[in-house]
Amino acid sequence: MGKPANDIQKLDANLQADAARLDEWEWHSPLAAPFRVTGLPWLAQDGVYRRLPLHPSHPIRSEVDRLANYPTGVQVRFRTHSVKLAVRVVLADRATMYQMPATGQCGVDCYIGSAGEQQYVNTSRFELGHAEYESVLFESFSPSLREITLNLPLYQGVKELWIGVAPESRLTEFPGFASHKKVVLYGTSITHGACASRPGMAYPNQLSRMFPLEFVSLGFSGNAQGEPELAHLSSQIDDPALLVLDYEGNTPSTEHLAKSLPEFIRIYRAVHPDVPILVVSQIRFAKEAFDESLVQRREERKEIQRAAVERLNQDGDANVHFCDGGELLGTDYQECTADGIHPSDLGYKHIAEGLKPVMARLLQPFV
Repeated sequence: MGKPANDIQKLDANLQADAARLDEWEWHSPLAAPFRVTGLPWLAQDGVYRRLPLHPSHPIRSEVDRLANYPTGVQVRFRTHSVKLAVRVVLADRATMYQMPATGQCGVDCYIGSAGEQQYVNTSRFELGHAEYESVLFESFSPSLREITLNLPLYQGVKELWIGVAPESRLTEFPGFASHKKVVLYGTSITHGACASRPGMAYPNQLSRMFPLEFVSLGFSGNAQGEPELAHLSSQIDDPALLVLDYEGNTPSTEHLAKSLPEFIRIYRAVHPDVPILVVSQIRFAKEAFDESLVQRREERKEIQRAAVERLNQDGDANVHFCDGGELLGTDYQECTADGIHPSDLGYKHIAEGLKPVMARLLQPFV
Protein backbone atom coordinates (compact mmCIF):
# COMPACT_ATOMS: atom_id res chain seq x y z
CA MET A 1 0.00 0.00 0.00
CA GLY A 2 1.40 3.40 -0.96
CA LYS A 3 1.57 6.46 1.25
CA PRO A 4 -1.73 8.29 1.74
CA ALA A 5 -2.33 11.26 -0.50
CA ASN A 6 -2.39 13.62 2.47
CA ASP A 7 1.05 12.56 3.72
CA ILE A 8 1.86 15.44 6.09
CA GLN A 9 5.54 15.41 5.13
CA LYS A 10 4.53 16.46 1.62
CA LEU A 11 2.52 19.32 3.01
CA ASP A 12 4.99 20.68 5.56
CA ALA A 13 8.73 20.62 4.83
CA ASN A 14 9.47 21.32 8.50
CA LEU A 15 8.08 17.87 9.37
CA GLN A 16 10.30 15.97 6.96
CA ALA A 17 13.09 13.68 8.11
CA ASP A 18 16.55 14.69 6.98
CA ALA A 19 19.90 13.03 6.42
CA ALA A 20 23.46 14.23 6.51
CA ARG A 21 25.36 14.31 3.22
CA LEU A 22 28.21 11.95 3.95
CA ASP A 23 30.84 13.66 1.81
CA GLU A 24 30.44 16.98 3.65
CA TRP A 25 31.18 15.74 7.18
CA GLU A 26 33.88 14.36 9.41
CA TRP A 27 32.54 11.62 11.66
CA HIS A 28 33.81 10.90 15.17
CA SER A 29 33.01 8.31 17.81
CA PRO A 30 32.06 9.88 21.17
CA LEU A 31 33.81 6.95 22.86
CA ALA A 32 37.15 8.55 21.95
CA ALA A 33 38.79 11.81 23.06
CA PRO A 34 37.99 14.64 23.25
CA PHE A 35 34.35 13.63 23.82
CA ARG A 36 33.04 12.87 27.29
CA VAL A 37 30.11 10.51 27.85
CA THR A 38 28.32 10.94 31.19
CA GLY A 39 25.68 8.83 32.91
CA LEU A 40 27.42 5.49 32.22
CA PRO A 41 29.38 4.48 35.35
CA TRP A 42 30.65 1.26 33.76
CA LEU A 43 31.57 2.68 30.33
CA ALA A 44 35.34 2.49 30.88
CA GLN A 45 34.99 -1.14 31.97
CA ASP A 46 32.58 -2.42 29.28
CA GLY A 47 32.83 0.09 26.41
CA VAL A 48 29.11 0.03 25.55
CA TYR A 49 26.12 2.35 25.98
CA ARG A 50 24.71 0.47 28.96
CA ARG A 51 23.74 1.82 32.39
CA LEU A 52 24.63 -1.31 34.39
CA PRO A 53 27.70 -3.56 34.08
CA LEU A 54 27.64 -6.34 31.50
CA HIS A 55 28.61 -8.77 34.25
CA PRO A 56 27.09 -7.39 37.46
CA SER A 57 28.41 -8.45 40.83
CA HIS A 58 24.85 -9.24 41.93
CA PRO A 59 22.26 -11.02 39.75
CA ILE A 60 19.61 -8.83 38.17
CA ARG A 61 16.25 -9.77 36.68
CA SER A 62 16.06 -10.18 32.91
CA GLU A 63 13.73 -7.19 32.63
CA VAL A 64 16.23 -4.91 34.37
CA ASP A 65 19.04 -6.36 32.27
CA ARG A 66 17.20 -5.42 29.09
CA LEU A 67 16.22 -1.94 30.27
CA ALA A 68 19.82 -1.20 31.25
CA ASN A 69 20.60 -1.06 27.53
CA TYR A 70 18.38 2.01 27.11
CA PRO A 71 20.69 5.02 27.60
CA THR A 72 18.24 7.34 29.33
CA GLY A 73 20.06 10.18 31.08
CA VAL A 74 23.23 9.53 29.09
CA GLN A 75 24.87 12.60 27.59
CA VAL A 76 27.72 13.33 25.21
CA ARG A 77 29.58 16.55 26.00
CA PHE A 78 32.25 18.40 24.02
CA ARG A 79 33.20 21.77 22.55
CA THR A 80 33.57 22.67 18.90
CA HIS A 81 33.91 25.56 16.46
CA SER A 82 32.02 23.60 13.81
CA VAL A 83 29.36 25.55 11.94
CA LYS A 84 27.23 22.40 11.71
CA LEU A 85 26.51 19.23 13.65
CA ALA A 86 24.93 15.89 12.81
CA VAL A 87 24.47 12.45 14.32
CA ARG A 88 24.53 8.98 12.85
CA VAL A 89 22.70 6.46 15.06
CA VAL A 90 22.31 2.68 14.92
CA LEU A 91 19.56 1.59 17.31
CA ALA A 92 18.83 -1.85 18.71
CA ASP A 93 15.29 -1.58 17.34
CA ARG A 94 12.84 0.93 15.89
CA ALA A 95 10.26 3.11 17.65
CA THR A 96 7.39 0.97 18.92
CA MET A 97 5.65 2.81 21.79
CA TYR A 98 2.10 4.05 21.21
CA GLN A 99 2.02 6.63 24.03
CA MET A 100 5.43 8.19 23.53
CA PRO A 101 6.78 10.21 20.59
CA ALA A 102 9.46 8.51 18.54
CA THR A 103 11.69 11.52 19.20
CA GLY A 104 11.66 10.67 22.91
CA GLN A 105 12.04 6.94 22.45
CA CYS A 106 14.72 6.95 19.74
CA GLY A 107 15.87 10.53 19.22
CA VAL A 108 18.93 12.56 20.15
CA ASP A 109 18.51 16.18 21.15
CA CYS A 110 21.05 18.97 21.30
CA TYR A 111 21.74 21.80 23.75
CA ILE A 112 24.35 24.54 23.53
CA GLY A 113 25.89 26.22 26.58
CA SER A 114 27.19 25.34 30.05
CA ALA A 115 25.03 24.00 32.88
CA GLY A 116 22.53 26.60 33.97
CA GLU A 117 22.82 28.38 30.62
CA GLN A 118 22.04 25.58 28.16
CA GLN A 119 19.70 26.37 25.30
CA TYR A 120 17.81 23.79 23.28
CA VAL A 121 18.62 23.68 19.56
CA ASN A 122 17.06 20.67 17.84
CA THR A 123 16.11 17.01 17.95
CA SER A 124 17.14 14.40 15.40
CA ARG A 125 14.68 13.66 12.62
CA PHE A 126 14.24 10.18 11.19
CA GLU A 127 11.80 7.95 9.36
CA LEU A 128 9.46 5.92 11.56
CA GLY A 129 10.18 2.23 11.31
CA HIS A 130 13.91 2.73 10.78
CA ALA A 131 16.48 1.53 13.29
CA GLU A 132 19.32 3.50 11.68
CA TYR A 133 19.37 7.15 10.78
CA GLU A 134 21.48 10.22 10.09
CA SER A 135 20.21 13.65 11.04
CA VAL A 136 21.47 17.23 10.97
CA LEU A 137 21.10 19.02 14.30
CA PHE A 138 22.29 22.42 13.11
CA GLU A 139 24.11 24.01 10.18
CA SER A 140 25.17 27.45 8.92
CA PHE A 141 26.02 28.65 12.43
CA SER A 142 28.87 31.09 13.04
CA PRO A 143 32.32 29.47 13.63
CA SER A 144 32.48 30.30 17.34
CA LEU A 145 33.36 27.92 20.19
CA ARG A 146 30.28 26.16 21.59
CA GLU A 147 29.78 23.73 24.45
CA ILE A 148 27.54 20.92 23.20
CA THR A 149 25.38 18.49 25.16
CA LEU A 150 23.67 15.64 23.32
CA ASN A 151 20.99 13.66 25.19
CA LEU A 152 20.71 10.05 24.04
CA PRO A 153 17.46 8.10 23.45
CA LEU A 154 15.27 7.29 26.43
CA TYR A 155 13.68 4.00 25.39
CA GLN A 156 15.83 2.31 22.78
CA GLY A 157 19.29 0.78 22.86
CA VAL A 158 22.12 2.48 20.98
CA LYS A 159 24.46 0.09 19.22
CA GLU A 160 26.51 2.76 17.44
CA LEU A 161 26.71 6.54 17.60
CA TRP A 162 28.76 8.89 15.45
CA ILE A 163 28.98 12.67 15.60
CA GLY A 164 29.43 14.65 12.40
CA VAL A 165 31.11 18.07 12.19
CA ALA A 166 32.31 20.24 9.34
CA PRO A 167 35.62 19.04 7.87
CA GLU A 168 38.71 20.24 9.74
CA SER A 169 36.63 21.64 12.60
CA ARG A 170 38.27 22.02 15.98
CA LEU A 171 37.04 19.66 18.69
CA THR A 172 38.06 20.21 22.30
CA GLU A 173 37.25 18.68 25.65
CA PHE A 174 34.21 19.53 27.71
CA PRO A 175 35.58 21.84 30.45
CA GLY A 176 34.25 19.67 33.25
CA PHE A 177 31.79 20.00 36.11
CA ALA A 178 31.98 22.03 39.30
CA SER A 179 32.83 18.78 41.11
CA HIS A 180 33.66 15.18 40.26
CA LYS A 181 30.66 14.10 42.33
CA LYS A 182 27.57 12.44 40.78
CA VAL A 183 23.84 12.54 41.39
CA VAL A 184 22.38 9.02 41.19
CA LEU A 185 18.64 8.53 40.64
CA TYR A 186 16.95 5.15 41.04
CA GLY A 187 13.33 4.85 40.05
CA THR A 188 10.41 3.88 37.84
CA SER A 189 9.34 4.69 34.30
CA ILE A 190 8.88 8.28 35.47
CA THR A 191 12.58 8.47 36.32
CA HIS A 192 13.26 6.56 33.09
CA GLY A 193 11.55 9.25 31.01
CA ALA A 194 8.10 8.02 29.90
CA CYS A 195 6.46 9.89 28.17
CA ALA A 196 8.78 12.82 27.41
CA SER A 197 8.57 14.14 23.86
CA ARG A 198 12.37 14.20 23.55
CA PRO A 199 15.28 13.08 25.76
CA GLY A 200 16.12 16.48 27.22
CA MET A 201 12.67 16.74 28.83
CA ALA A 202 13.00 13.71 31.16
CA TYR A 203 13.34 15.11 34.66
CA PRO A 204 16.88 13.77 35.34
CA ASN A 205 18.05 15.51 32.16
CA GLN A 206 16.24 18.70 33.10
CA LEU A 207 17.89 18.65 36.52
CA SER A 208 21.29 18.11 34.89
CA ARG A 209 20.86 21.50 33.24
CA MET A 210 20.23 23.10 36.63
CA PHE A 211 23.26 21.68 38.49
CA PRO A 212 26.85 21.47 37.17
CA LEU A 213 27.25 17.82 38.16
CA GLU A 214 27.12 14.46 36.39
CA PHE A 215 23.73 12.75 36.63
CA VAL A 216 23.26 8.98 36.48
CA SER A 217 19.71 7.81 35.75
CA LEU A 218 18.92 4.31 36.99
CA GLY A 219 15.29 4.47 35.92
CA PHE A 220 14.00 1.01 35.02
CA SER A 221 10.54 1.27 33.52
CA GLY A 222 8.06 -0.93 35.41
CA ASN A 223 10.89 -2.76 37.15
CA ALA A 224 12.32 -0.58 39.93
CA GLN A 225 11.24 -2.73 42.85
CA GLY A 226 13.89 -1.64 45.32
CA GLU A 227 15.60 -5.02 45.18
CA PRO A 228 18.82 -5.46 47.19
CA GLU A 229 20.80 -6.24 44.06
CA LEU A 230 20.19 -2.74 42.72
CA ALA A 231 21.14 -1.25 46.05
CA HIS A 232 24.48 -3.05 45.82
CA LEU A 233 25.03 -1.94 42.22
CA SER A 234 24.04 1.65 43.00
CA SER A 235 26.56 1.68 45.84
CA GLN A 236 29.33 0.78 43.38
CA ILE A 237 29.02 4.11 41.56
CA ASP A 238 31.99 6.20 42.65
CA ASP A 239 31.84 9.69 44.18
CA PRO A 240 28.10 10.12 44.76
CA ALA A 241 26.89 13.56 45.85
CA LEU A 242 23.27 12.43 46.27
CA LEU A 243 21.14 9.31 45.90
CA VAL A 244 17.49 9.81 44.92
CA LEU A 245 15.06 6.92 45.52
CA ASP A 246 11.87 7.32 43.48
CA TYR A 247 10.61 3.76 43.06
CA GLU A 248 7.30 3.61 44.93
CA GLY A 249 5.25 3.23 41.75
CA ASN A 250 6.87 -0.12 40.86
CA THR A 251 6.76 -1.74 44.27
CA PRO A 252 4.69 -4.99 44.12
CA SER A 253 2.82 -4.19 47.33
CA THR A 254 2.69 -1.75 50.20
CA GLU A 255 4.24 -4.42 52.43
CA HIS A 256 7.11 -4.85 49.98
CA LEU A 257 7.78 -1.12 50.02
CA ALA A 258 7.84 -1.07 53.83
CA LYS A 259 10.50 -3.80 53.83
CA SER A 260 12.56 -2.88 50.78
CA LEU A 261 13.15 0.81 51.50
CA PRO A 262 15.01 0.43 54.84
CA GLU A 263 16.98 -2.50 53.41
CA PHE A 264 17.98 -0.57 50.27
CA ILE A 265 19.21 2.31 52.41
CA ARG A 266 21.01 -0.06 54.81
CA ILE A 267 22.93 -1.67 51.95
CA TYR A 268 23.82 1.69 50.44
CA ARG A 269 24.85 3.12 53.81
CA ALA A 270 27.33 0.30 54.34
CA VAL A 271 29.38 1.75 51.46
CA HIS A 272 28.43 5.44 51.64
CA PRO A 273 27.71 6.33 55.27
CA ASP A 274 27.42 10.10 54.77
CA VAL A 275 25.98 10.63 51.27
CA PRO A 276 22.61 12.43 51.31
CA ILE A 277 19.67 10.20 50.36
CA LEU A 278 16.41 11.73 49.13
CA VAL A 279 13.29 9.54 49.18
CA VAL A 280 10.60 10.81 46.79
CA SER A 281 7.07 9.44 46.99
CA GLN A 282 4.83 8.89 43.97
CA ILE A 283 3.29 11.71 41.95
CA ARG A 284 -0.48 12.03 41.70
CA PHE A 285 -2.29 10.20 38.90
CA ALA A 286 -5.16 11.73 36.92
CA LYS A 287 -7.70 9.11 38.06
CA GLU A 288 -7.22 10.11 41.69
CA ALA A 289 -9.81 12.84 41.14
CA PHE A 290 -12.40 10.08 40.65
CA ASP A 291 -11.00 7.09 42.57
CA GLU A 292 -10.54 7.59 46.30
CA SER A 293 -8.85 4.20 46.69
CA LEU A 294 -5.91 5.42 44.60
CA VAL A 295 -5.55 8.44 46.88
CA GLN A 296 -5.68 6.26 49.98
CA ARG A 297 -3.02 3.89 48.62
CA ARG A 298 -0.71 6.74 47.68
CA GLU A 299 -1.17 8.40 51.07
CA GLU A 300 -0.52 5.11 52.89
CA ARG A 301 2.67 4.49 50.94
CA LYS A 302 3.76 8.09 51.36
CA GLU A 303 3.46 7.79 55.14
CA ILE A 304 5.41 4.51 55.13
CA GLN A 305 8.29 6.25 53.39
CA ARG A 306 8.08 9.33 55.55
CA ALA A 307 8.06 7.19 58.69
CA ALA A 308 11.05 5.16 57.48
CA VAL A 309 13.01 8.37 56.97
CA GLU A 310 12.01 9.69 60.38
CA ARG A 311 13.11 6.46 62.08
CA LEU A 312 16.49 6.68 60.41
CA ASN A 313 16.78 10.32 61.51
CA GLN A 314 15.92 9.35 65.09
CA ASP A 315 18.53 6.58 64.98
CA GLY A 316 21.21 9.13 64.13
CA ASP A 317 21.22 9.25 60.32
CA ALA A 318 20.34 12.88 59.70
CA ASN A 319 21.26 12.72 56.01
CA VAL A 320 18.17 10.83 54.83
CA HIS A 321 15.43 13.13 53.58
CA PHE A 322 11.85 12.86 52.32
CA CYS A 323 10.01 14.70 49.53
CA ASP A 324 6.25 14.41 49.00
CA GLY A 325 5.97 13.55 45.30
CA GLY A 326 2.24 14.09 45.45
CA GLU A 327 2.89 17.83 45.54
CA LEU A 328 5.28 17.99 42.59
CA LEU A 329 2.71 18.32 39.79
CA GLY A 330 0.76 21.04 41.57
CA THR A 331 -2.96 21.64 41.42
CA ASP A 332 -3.16 21.04 37.65
CA TYR A 333 -1.81 17.49 37.99
CA GLN A 334 -4.56 16.11 35.71
CA GLU A 335 -3.16 18.13 32.80
CA CYS A 336 0.43 16.96 33.36
CA THR A 337 0.48 13.43 31.94
CA ALA A 338 0.36 11.75 28.53
CA ASP A 339 -1.73 8.79 29.66
CA GLY A 340 -3.00 9.57 33.15
CA ILE A 341 0.18 8.18 34.75
CA HIS A 342 3.36 9.17 32.93
CA PRO A 343 4.29 12.86 32.78
CA SER A 344 4.13 14.92 29.65
CA ASP A 345 6.78 17.58 29.13
CA LEU A 346 4.65 19.87 31.30
CA GLY A 347 4.63 17.29 34.07
CA TYR A 348 8.36 16.76 33.85
CA LYS A 349 8.95 20.49 34.04
CA HIS A 350 6.88 20.63 37.23
CA ILE A 351 8.80 17.68 38.73
CA ALA A 352 12.21 19.15 37.93
CA GLU A 353 11.30 22.59 39.22
CA GLY A 354 9.76 21.08 42.37
CA LEU A 355 12.85 19.01 43.10
CA LYS A 356 15.32 21.79 42.31
CA PRO A 357 15.17 23.65 45.67
CA VAL A 358 15.19 20.39 47.63
CA MET A 359 18.23 19.13 45.79
CA ALA A 360 19.95 22.51 45.90
CA ARG A 361 20.06 22.33 49.69
CA LEU A 362 21.49 18.82 49.63
CA LEU A 363 24.02 19.55 46.86
CA GLN A 364 25.13 22.90 48.26
CA PRO A 365 28.65 21.66 49.17
CA PHE A 366 29.30 20.68 45.54
CA VAL A 367 27.80 23.46 43.40
